[in-house]
Amino acid sequence: MKRLLLVAALLFCLFLALPLVQMATGRLPDVPLAGVETPTAGPAVGARAWWNGTMQTDFDAWLAQRVGLRGALVRTANQIRYVLFRELPKRSGTQVLLGREGMLYEKVYVDAYNANGQRPARELANVSASTKRLQNRLARDGIAFLLVIAPSKAEIYPEFLPPEADVAGRPARRSNYQNFIEHLRRDGVHVVDGHALFQEWKREPGAPRLFANGGTHWNEYGAARIVAEITRRLRDLTGKDLPTTEIVGAVTNRTIVGEDNDLGELANLWSPRLLAGPQVHPVTEVRPGAHVPDLLFVGDSFVFTLTNFMDRHGLYRKRNTYYYYNREYFWPEAPNAPLDKRQLDLLAELQGRDAVVVEVGEYWLPRVGFGFVRDLLRAYARYDAAREGAKGGGGSNIQSSISNIQSSSEQPVE
Repeated sequence: MKRLLLVAALLFCLFLALPLVQMATGRLPDVPLAGVETPTAGPAVGARAWWNGTMQTDFDAWLAQRVGLRGALVRTANQIRYVLFRELPKRSGTQVLLGREGMLYEKVYVDAYNANGQRPARELANVSASTKRLQNRLARDGIAFLLVIAPSKAEIYPEFLPPEADVAGRPARRSNYQNFIEHLRRDGVHVVDGHALFQEWKREPGAPRLFANGGTHWNEYGAARIVAEITRRLRDLTGKDLPTTEIVGAVTNRTIVGEDNDLGELANLWSPRLLAGPQVHPVTEVRPGAHVPDLLFVGDSFVFTLTNFMDRHGLYRKRNTYYYYNREYFWPEAPNAPLDKRQLDLLAELQGRDAVVVEVGEYWLPRVGFGFVRDLLRAYARYDAAREGAKGGGGSNIQSSISNIQSSSEQPVE
C-alpha cells in the first residue's frame, strides 16, 4: 500500500512539473487556443509597484499567458466545467454565451438586441441618401448596385437566448435596423433585406435552422437562400441573362462547413464539436446564364459564406471582395492583401464590373461599406468635375462637390 501511495505521489509531482519542463525546454507538445488574445507585457519592477500590488498582479497575468502546456490545461479546465456544470469559460475578447437548446451567441449581439437603436435619425437619413446617390451614379455607368443586410442571430432566434439576456423583461425598443430600413425603402435603395427574409423563412412549416448552434454567422443553408435572392436581383437589375440559383431542399448532418462552429471553437474545449449541433446544407439547382458577371463585393465577416458558396457554384467569372474595406480578397486567384486606400483607384476597379454588392451586418448599421460609399462618391465627384471642366462648363466646383459628400455621407473610415 505504501509503495502504491509513493508511486501515486511521484506521478502527481511529475504532473505538476510538466508545465515547468515545457516552459524550460519547449519540447513537450501543446495545443493552440482559438481566438485572438492581446499579449500581456512584463510586470513593472520597483518598490512602488511592489508596495501597491501592481507588480504581483501584472506578474500573475504575464505568467498565466506563458505557463507551460497552457493550451492543454485551459482546454481541460473548460471541458470539465462544461461537462459538469454546462458553463462556458469567461474569456477576454469575444464573449460566448450558452443559450437554450445548446444555441451559442456572441455577447455583443445579445447586448445590441437588448438596446435601443442609438444612431441619430439624421445620420441614418444621410447614409441612406448617400447610398442612393452612389446607386444612381453607378447606374449611369451601367453598373448595378445591391445592398445586402445580414441579420443578427439574436434578432432571429431570441427564443433561445440565455436567461441572463432577460428577453421577457426587455422594454419595447426600435433597433438601428428598424429605423434605417425605413430610410432605405423610402429612398429606393436596392436591398436584399436578410433580416426580413430570415423572419419569413423561419416561419415556414418545417423550416431548417438558418444559423448553426455553434456559429455566429448565417449557416450555409441560410447564406445559400440569400445568394438565390442576390442572383435573381442582379439578373433583374442588370437586364442580363446571369446565372441564378434555387434552393430546392436541405440536408442535415454533422459536417461542419466554413464558420458554422466559430463560437464553438472559441469555447476552447477538447471536443468543440459538442457545441456545433446539427448542420444544415442546401440542395442547390443552378440555372446557367448567357452572361457570367464580374462582381465587386464589400462586406464584413458575413460576406465570406456568400462568396464561398458563389465561388463553388461558378456564379461569376471574377470577383474581388473588400473585407471591412481594409483587406482585399480575389477569386479565382487565391491571395489576399491589405487594401492600401492611398493607392486604390476605385474608378479603375469598377472597369468591366457588372455590379457592386455591399453586405453589412445588422449589428454594424448604418456603417454601409465602412467608408467605401463615401470614397467612391468622392472619386466620382472628382471625375465628373474634371469632365465638366474639360468641356468648359465652368460651373462645376470639385472641392464643393467633395465637401457636400463629406458633410452628408457616412461615418469616418476606421
